[in-house]
Amino acid sequence: MREEIYIGGWTLSRLRERSQSERHAVWKRAKSLHSAEGNHLARAIERLGLPYAEPEPLAEDDALLARMKEIIASLAARSAAIEATLDGLPALAGIDVLLHEQLGEDYRRDPAAAPTAEALVADLMRGLGYVEVGRKDLPARCVARSGAFWKRG
Repeated sequence: MREEIYIGGWTLSRLRERSQSERHAVWKRAKSLHSAEGNHLARAIERLGLPYAEPEPLAEDDALLARMKEIIASLAARSAAIEATLDGLPALAGIDVLLHEQLGEDYRRDPAAAPTAEALVADLMRGLGYVEVGRKDLPARCVARSGAFWKRG
């Protein structure tokens, strides 16, 4: 028996394979279509029983947050963020790689880690005198899927 195919070619098995953040993006896009097909997909995601809301950032007392702050405060992270920005990528692209190298599965598997990293990188970039000018996709090697793009303020 074949699976039902929703708008955009989505199936329940494809949605199950996606991360919480990716399912949230699909759900949000489906809702924004204001169409019967979009609503049908959004309801299917809701009925799937898997988390699809945008994950909250890590709690202040979380050990992973403390380790992430330490890494992002390093000179290597600052250099990586600026280099990524100069290469036309979100600053998170440079730091995401460092976080994954140093934190491994703890970073990759926690749905709150990428949104937390993005918030910490935003604080770093503002502190360095940069202003946000939009969003861009990150390279496939990154855990996070998109991030803010910055320019000198």
